[in-house]
Amino acid sequence: MTGPRVLYISPLDMVASNGMAQLQHQLLSCLCSLYPDSVDLLSLSAPPATAREWLRRAGLPVTVLDGFYPRLAWLNNMLWYGGGVILCNKLRWIDRFYFPLRTALPRAWIDRYDLIVSYYAWAHGLLRLDRAGRKVVMDLGDVMADRHERIGTRRWVSLAADDERRILQSDARCVAVSDEDAAEFERLYGVRPSVLSFVPPDSAQLIQLASQEGPPRAGFLGAPGFGNEEIMRLLAQPAFLRGLSGAGVQFLVAGGICGTVEPSVLRALEQGGARVLGRVPSTLDYYRQISAVVNPIGPSTGVKIKSVEALVAGRTLITTRWGADPALHAAFPGQIACIDWPIDAGSLAQLVVAAVRNPSQAPDSSAAKAYVDGATRNLCELHAL
Repeated sequence: MTGPRVLYISPLDMVASNGMAQLQHQLLSCLCSLYPDSVDLLSLSAPPATAREWLRRAGLPVTVLDGFYPRLAWLNNMLWYGGGVILCNKLRWIDRFYFPLRTALPRAWIDRYDLIVSYYAWAHGLLRLDRAGRKVVMDLGDVMADRHERIGTRRWVSLAADDERRILQSDARCVAVSDEDAAEFERLYGVRPSVLSFVPPDSAQLIQLASQEGPPRAGFLGAPGFGNEEIMRLLAQPAFLRGLSGAGVQFLVAGGICGTVEPSVLRALEQGGARVLGRVPSTLDYYRQISAVVNPIGPSTGVKIKSVEALVAGRTLITTRWGADPALHAAFPGQIACIDWPIDAGSLAQLVVAAVRNPSQAPDSSAAKAYVDGATRNLCELHAL
């Protein structure tokens, strides 16, 4: 008699190294610890060979499904998702995604698996996961419906509110990635899902950094994306850079965003005294070089990966009310400095200088350890939600 078997549904291209990839790594690591050698993966945005290589590099013992149905589901997803990105975000001919053709998960698969974990909401409708009832755990990943209208961001992939409501009100066990997202779902649909807090994959090494004092520098680390492009333009303003250079505080800019933002922004940063590192081989090496992290994110939903990493590494976090939810404020008291939105570049510089010159606390890893331990216990209850 065989033990329980789990199906994990991935929406990622298995190429980009970003926050979504870290969250997926966290989910799969948890499933592998709960169900050793019993986790299969259905890849919706990466061909099987790419998915296998990602899992090999991640050291995760997961079986990638192949054959007629996995290939059909991948092809259908690429057609509607890729087409939807162009029509919605590029051409702006439509304002949300639709599902003209659904590739329903085979009934035999629903019967085969004891647990079906789907990352991101849109797979629920695309694969008709409503037919699997309570077997399904939906990691919602974000508040997707009409988010560009609700929070004033650039239009991007968006579910219709009715589709998102059906998921929250279905038999599936839905989970949010932050307390603020859970509250937003409750406000919109009258359903408050459970919360699975983010734990960085390299949390053990980050906790070690928390017990070490960082150099008197600050920095920003960002992946390619529209939101981070906006942040880079803010950081390149003369009022911000002059405020730091006048106080003798060095500022480091790193990450994939350095390769996609306009060259004029990079020139302005360097001329203002900032060091542009570009992609860094190790986030740990980056955090070793600074004592304060700037994450001045605007209106948004979803988990803030870099905020959590910075806090677990014992670095002071300077952000907005969207960059750290109440749970993070409670877990890391005195370690977060908030700035009002919209952000004044000169005021942001003053906060950074104060954080570097007057650290909020002596090096201490206790808060980081408590957060990671609690979040890990919460995550490992995934099967019991």
